[in-house]
Amino acid sequence: MLYLVSIDKIKGDDKEYQVNQDEFIRIYLDILQKGEGTYNGEEVILSPSFKKKQVNFGLLKESLRTLNRKLLTTKLTEDQLIEKIISTLDEMERFENYLEQKVDETSIFMKYATSAKGDFSDKIAGMLAEVRGFVKELEKTLDEYVERNSPNLKKIVGYKVAARLLKSFGGIRNLALSSASTVQIIGAEKAFFRFRKGRGTPPKHGIIYEIPDIYRAPAKKAGKISRAYSNAIVKAARADFAGIVSDSDEKLRKRIEEIRKSSKKQES
Repeated sequence: MLYLVSIDKIKGDDKEYQVNQDEFIRIYLDILQKGEGTYNGEEVILSPSFKKKQVNFGLLKESLRTLNRKLLTTKLTEDQLIEKIISTLDEMERFENYLEQKVDETSIFMKYATSAKGDFSDKIAGMLAEVRGFVKELEKTLDEYVERNSPNLKKIVGYKVAARLLKSFGGIRNLALSSASTVQIIGAEKAFFRFRKGRGTPPKHGIIYEIPDIYRAPAKKAGKISRAYSNAIVKAARADFAGIVSDSDEKLRKRIEEIRKSSKKQES
C-alpha cells in the first residue's frame, strides 16, 4: 500500500516516488472518486498527514475543476453524479474545517507574536474564503441534481441527507426497493453488527440522524421519529423511482406531531 503524502510525493513500504502535477491530479481524482488510486500498479490512498501539509490550494482547486469537467463529460447516471458530488463535497468540507482551525491558531499566535508579519495569517484566511465559496458552488450543484432526480426525497430529508442515502444505497432504485428498517440503520452498520454479536444496544438511526427532527428529539422519542422518517423515505423513494408526486412529506409531518403530542401527554 502506498500513501499520497503531498502534491509531489508518494511513500510506502520503504518506497518513495516523486510525482509531477499531472500524475498528482490523476491519482488525487481517483482517490476522490473511488477511495483509492494507483501508481506503478500499486494502490494509493490519502495519507492522514496530507491535510497537515501546506498544500498548494491552486492545484487542489484545479484538480476539483478537472473532476467536475470529467463528471460532466462521462456517461454517468444522475445517481452516480450525485454520489461523486457528495464525495467531493465531503472532502472539501473536511479541508474547510482544517483551514478554520489554522485561522484560529494563527490569529491567536499573531496576538502574541507582535513582531511577526501577518502575511501567512492573511493567506490562510484568503484560502479559507476561496474554499467556502467553492463549497457553496458544490452545494448548489448538488441541490440541483437531487431536486431533479429525487424531489420527493428532498422534501422529506433535504438535499444533503438525500444525497448520502442515494450514495449508500447505490441509487434511487435500490433505495426504493429497500425496507424502512434498512434505511433506519444505514450508516450505523458497525453498531448493528456489534449488537448482533451481543455487544451494545441496537442502533436507532444512522445517516438519518443528521435530520434535525431526529437529533434534536428527546432520547425516548428519537427512535419513533426515526422510524417515521424511514417509512416516509422509502415511500418517497418509490414515488421518485416511479416519477410521480408523493404526499409522504405531509403525512410525515402529521405523524411527527402526533409523536410529540403523545410525549407531552405522558409527561403531564
